[in-house]
Amino acid sequence: MRHFFTHICLFISLFGLYPNALHTAEPNFTIIIPSYNNERWCIGNLESVASQTYPHFSVIYINDCSSDKTGELVDDFVKTRNLQNKFTVIHNKERKGAPLPNIHAVISTLAPDTIVVIVDGDDRLAHPHVLDRVAKEYRNPNVWMTYGNYTTHPIVHPSCCKKIPSKIAKKGAFRSFQWASSHLRTHYAKLFQLIKKEDLFWNGAFYPMAGDVASMFPMLEMSAKGHFRFIEDVLYIYNIANPINESRLNLKLQYDLDLHIRKQRPYAALNRLF
Repeated sequence: MRHFFTHICLFISLFGLYPNALHTAEPNFTIIIPSYNNERWCIGNLESVASQTYPHFSVIYINDCSSDKTGELVDDFVKTRNLQNKFTVIHNKERKGAPLPNIHAVISTLAPDTIVVIVDGDDRLAHPHVLDRVAKEYRNPNVWMTYGNYTTHPIVHPSCCKKIPSKIAKKGAFRSFQWASSHLRTHYAKLFQLIKKEDLFWNGAFYPMAGDVASMFPMLEMSAKGHFRFIEDVLYIYNIANPINESRLNLKLQYDLDLHIRKQRPYAALNRLF
């Protein structure tokens, strides 16, 4: 009788009643860093990423045809630190002009089960254990994406990130709720790949601003049945000193694009991702 019970337990654990049984591989991250003219901040950015203690990650750095020394500094950092096996540096020959088209181009090439981590080229991860903290969430197979939390530098302002109420998720009403799902943003590549390309476009091209809003709303909607997590711990340092931050360049356009995105038809919640 004991042997029979043992075999039954093994069968259950392997074939679905205990969903964590086959989820044994450690989460694998790809950090994507879109960057333009960040010679003042790129080394701090790279050091914060390279110092991560969690071992299962790679980095794709996209130098969007910078006109300063960003590209040279990044190449030198990777070479002198002997990080060629960890870092891939892409130097665009023509400027794409916004993070979203660069991010889309990279994620489209990734394996669906890769976990994407977005770090802007002038920002930093908050400490060396950021990926350890995020990996803790993804060891739960029900988690498809995470967001929040950050602090600003050099002047500290309150973060906009907060837990999205369950009633908002149940209704799929993310677009009517205040913007709360900012840095640090992570998600399975497949979740992003399921976004229709045309839903990332405005006037025939990728959104020139608010690309995070355009991508996060569909992913939250698809993950609405309990598959997203807010991480309250501060994992990200958002640089507000950069003179080419979107809010500094054209606050009105940023606001108008946010409204445009919120008026789009929401995505249906998924029952399964893989």
